[in-house]
Amino acid sequence: MEDGIESSSLNFIVGSVREIKGTVVIVRLFENTSQLIYFFNGEKYSGIIIGSYIGIVRGQYTIVGKVEKEYAYDLLKDSSIQEFRKDRFVREIEVKIIGSFKGNTYESGMVAFPQIFNDVILLSEKQKKEIIGGSGEVTEADAKKIPKISIGKTWPDRITYNLRWYKLFNSHIAIFGNTGSGKSNTLAKLYHELFKLGLVENQLNFGTSKFVLLDFNGEYVGKDSVIANKKIYNLSTAGKLDDTLCEEDHFLHIPEKRFWDKDMLSVLFGATEQTQQPFLGRVLNYYFEAEGDFKSNLPEYIAQAFKNVYIVPNKNSLDLFKQVLKLLDLTANEVSDWIDNTVYNSTRESFYSKVLLNNWEPGSGRNEGTYYWHAEEDKVNEEKVVVRSKLDILLSRSDRSNPMRDLQIASYLKMIYELRQNTVQYDHIAPLLHRIESRVNDFSKIFKIATGDDEIFSDTVNVVSFKNVNQDMKMIIPMIIAKITYEMNKERNIQKDRIFNLIIDEAHSILSDSSSRESEKWKDYRLEVFEEIIKEGRKFGYFLSIASQRPADISPTIVSQIHNYFIHRLVNDNDLRLLDRTMTSLDSVSKENIPNLAPGQVIATGVLFELPITMEVDRLDKKIAPSSENTPLLEIWQKKNQNDSYRDFLFD
Repeated sequence: MEDGIESSSLNFIVGSVREIKGTVVIVRLFENTSQLIYFFNGEKYSGIIIGSYIGIVRGQYTIVGKVEKEYAYDLLKDSSIQEFRKDRFVREIEVKIIGSFKGNTYESGMVAFPQIFNDVILLSEKQKKEIIGGSGEVTEADAKKIPKISIGKTWPDRITYNLRWYKLFNSHIAIFGNTGSGKSNTLAKLYHELFKLGLVENQLNFGTSKFVLLDFNGEYVGKDSVIANKKIYNLSTAGKLDDTLCEEDHFLHIPEKRFWDKDMLSVLFGATEQTQQPFLGRVLNYYFEAEGDFKSNLPEYIAQAFKNVYIVPNKNSLDLFKQVLKLLDLTANEVSDWIDNTVYNSTRESFYSKVLLNNWEPGSGRNEGTYYWHAEEDKVNEEKVVVRSKLDILLSRSDRSNPMRDLQIASYLKMIYELRQNTVQYDHIAPLLHRIESRVNDFSKIFKIATGDDEIFSDTVNVVSFKNVNQDMKMIIPMIIAKITYEMNKERNIQKDRIFNLIIDEAHSILSDSSSRESEKWKDYRLEVFEEIIKEGRKFGYFLSIASQRPADISPTIVSQIHNYFIHRLVNDNDLRLLDRTMTSLDSVSKENIPNLAPGQVIATGVLFELPITMEVDRLDKKIAPSSENTPLLEIWQKKNQNDSYRDFLFD
């Protein structure tokens, strides 16, 4: 314990005001004011360092200032004299005024101004709690009724800081920090404390509010990670399923009416604006305008496509028709013996066969043994009736329920029709058909299309893991989740009785505006979805919480619209410049401290915080914390023949 300064005053006086420059005050400190801790009149006081708070007494006000600079003032003011004497220099600090106490009530802002020679005093821990807590909108009596959430202690005073969570979680939140800075621990700690209030201690009732955490690396899928009461969706495009989960937990259920969105599907499949997007629109309008029509009318659609193939012979049409049958697990001979026996003559642009087929004309002379199709409508209609009757039986046995596969089939059928009408060039639409084919396989492993219009997530807390999802789908799935959940929350939150909080760890993975892996059109659409949420979501109770180690890679529009920031250590110049441009609430001292923050230290700033606050975030218990720790090399590389005493010494 360090000795305090003797004083007969009720206040602990440490200096006086020497100069005032607007809101900046120069304070000359007395001797013996350089200790870290003092005790005075039974109260504990922290000493004066950069970032601490001091009081300036003027009448009934105690004006509060934050220390931003400290230096030694040369009383001689003569640089030619190099002699150092104790009585030559005095200690001075530069203080920025941030608020005032009137009695025991704190009010932020310029309430009162100091004067030259006003006494400067240390503030008690109780007063500092009032400053850090801000001049809140609830009375002291009401504040006692509100459950408290704390994620750590302030630095350097180590005062437990209670977050005004009722203002934090209805805002957009960003947590930035380099690898190893404690970013994931802060994200998990914030939501663990909130979920504990509602799901463990039952002090809150979340109602129909939803929290969805997008987990790119499988860090939050542990049984107790963040909170035990959660639903885990372990998605996979690699066929690796988690045996501890039921089958349904490997899929996201998308309402059918939300899936058939032309704009979203156009972007998902990379449809070009001039040709492919209008084609996809025609597919949706013709086959999927009414719910359930496609499946019931499929026999007729396929029979009509059969007719279109043989009315205007075309090799591409024939190949597409065979693909349709393959997708339906039908063989060509089950439908019509015409199909497998048809050969395309590119010179005559016609069909022929080496097998006698009903209504085909036999060749003569050197063409004897070859049979020709002359594209007569009466004859093809006759075969169409046979095809339709077979399809009615064959498809009635099939229990198909895959709307994404239906989209692929419908695209092929529509292409066959338009090749007959000669309204499109096959080469213009073929790339779209190939993209649909390649992505439908992945979509089928991730999504199930559900009838009705139920929400994707039914539980309060949900974790969606992308650990076993390929890179292409990691970009697509979060955008689909965000778009559909945002639209549904906007429609259903008219009474403002719920919120939807989308939590994205490693947010640079999907919010980057500099990705080179995708087309500009797709990137623009993806960013537009999230930028609309960040700009308009607050009105509809939809909020984003993002965490990233590379904030400079995230769209500046998104970063600038964040309400509250938790900044861990960042050293990259691009990241620091971004924060300097977008976070006007950061003071100069806090900005300079960012590259020097220790692991676990964070600077909190934004609309919730009347001034930036540096905190040390409490570490979560290992079973609750996300699985983001470094690999313990000492433990895994220790020699097999190490004796027990050495091992105990090494890991003590």
